[in-house]
Amino acid sequence: MKTVGILLAGGRSRRFGSPKAFATWNNRYFYEWSYAALESVCDDVVVITREELIPLFPSSLFILTDEQSFQGLGPLAGIYTAMNRLKGDQYIVLPCDMPFITEEVLKNLVRFPLNEDIKAVKQEEIFHPLVSIWNSSLKEKLYQSLIAEKLGVMQFLSTVGTEWIQANQISEEPAIVFQNINKPL
Repeated sequence: MKTVGILLAGGRSRRFGSPKAFATWNNRYFYEWSYAALESVCDDVVVITREELIPLFPSSLFILTDEQSFQGLGPLAGIYTAMNRLKGDQYIVLPCDMPFITEEVLKNLVRFPLNEDIKAVKQEEIFHPLVSIWNSSLKEKLYQSLIAEKLGVMQFLSTVGTEWIQANQISEEPAIVFQNINKPL
């Protein structure tokens, strides 16, 4: 089974004020933390970003921008782009603004079988749909959702089989690990 990691690093970062992928924690860029976690459990990893951010990443990384017809349409466009360009059986999705997710956390997530279309993380009543594993069979549904301009991730998850894994089942410190960083540390 081939697993492809999708690192979403192309958001506008309006609240943050600068590209979150290049914010730092413990002397490493946010994207580097997420990339390392993905690399530990994936056969391939792709970074999905905006055109103007490409020069900021090392040339050794595989980097894509959204498919032309879906430029700037958010996370679903990035996930679709990765599925369309890289063949895999399953895709592990991570945002760049969660630098506390470790290799161990992703290894724990992968241990749960993918019984539905998507396996995503929930911390009590807080949903983390972009810390998730997606079955490759969703590519056509993603395409149809993008064509119909139904761009909400939670909306999409409600239309497919989604299994929610409790954060405390994959991390001993879920309140720390599953933080979206929306202001500089």
